Amino acid sequence: MKINMCSAAIIGCLSLSATAQAVEISTPEFYGSVRAQAAFQEGNDYTTDIYQAEAGLVGFVPVYDFNLRYQLEAEYSESMPKLNAKGEKADDNDLIVREANIIMMSKKWGGTFIGSGTTGTWADLYSKIDIFESNNMERHSDNLLFGGKRYSTNQFALITPHFGPFHFKAAIVSPDEHNDEDADILGLRALYNQGNFSLVVNQSLTSKEMLGGAEEDSQRTIVATSYNWDQLYLGAVAEFDYDAPFGKRNVYGISGKYTYGDTSMSLGYQFADWKDANRDDESLVIANVNHKFNAHFSVFAETAFYGEENTAPETSAKGDNVNLGLIVSF
Repeated sequence: MKINMCSAAIIGCLSLSATAQAVEISTPEFYGSVRAQAAFQEGNDYTTDIYQAEAGLVGFVPVYDFNLRYQLEAEYSESMPKLNAKGEKADDNDLIVREANIIMMSKKWGGTFIGSGTTGTWADLYSKIDIFESNNMERHSDNLLFGGKRYSTNQFALITPHFGPFHFKAAIVSPDEHNDEDADILGLRALYNQGNFSLVVNQSLTSKEMLGGAEEDSQRTIVATSYNWDQLYLGAVAEFDYDAPFGKRNVYGISGKYTYGDTSMSLGYQFADWKDANRDDESLVIANVNHKFNAHFSVFAETAFYGEENTAPETSAKGDNVNLGLIVSF
């Protein structure tokens, strides 16, 4: 999986294009939110904290046939206690740069993604079921049953133009810069969008170096679909893990949201089918009610229940929980 990257050449071309044409750059948009909650979680004391806050800038620059979108975003998170790799309690009470990337897009030529931030697998696949506030794939939580991550560093992706309802993506993600492997993760994705319906298929290969010296590379196949009605949304994801260090498994998830006026009600179910006889199957049910008072303030109540056979509470932050929270956005 050793490759010769061309990211520097692409960035250089973008710089030349930008200087070759005088354009009017739009004023960047400043945005953010602060989220607080009272959390009652199995195995932990009652807590009230700012579980997530973010602020960022996003803007657009036209360059010939392309439109460049740049984004820079920081996050602060007071997470619930977790166990690190050594089995010791560790908190994520710190400030990080979550998004730092440039997307170059053209209807005629397609586009590229360069930088760090939200992964394409989350944006195109996991986001269809990851629609909850406290139990999700965010850094402060990351307690769904799926194996992917929402954020990663050192991403480079190519995006094709649309061919009718189809388009395609290829991505290289290298979060580990010191394992003598240029391409830690390779991903290929086919996307179909027609009206309110979408279907996405993703195949990825993770190098054994990225997995800490595993005997062989790991493969993952993900299929996701969604459909939008006027007030009802449904999404589903199926993940198939092969040759992973933690074992082979299939994970299935479905989420739905019904919106009535300023109130939305969401319900999700996930099931992890382990192929290892020594691992118990896992299940998760999540329910959420959210009410928006206006465009900048909302409140929510959320609860999650893990199956009785789930062994996660002994190894991570996963556990039955009830959360009451509020969101202020700008």
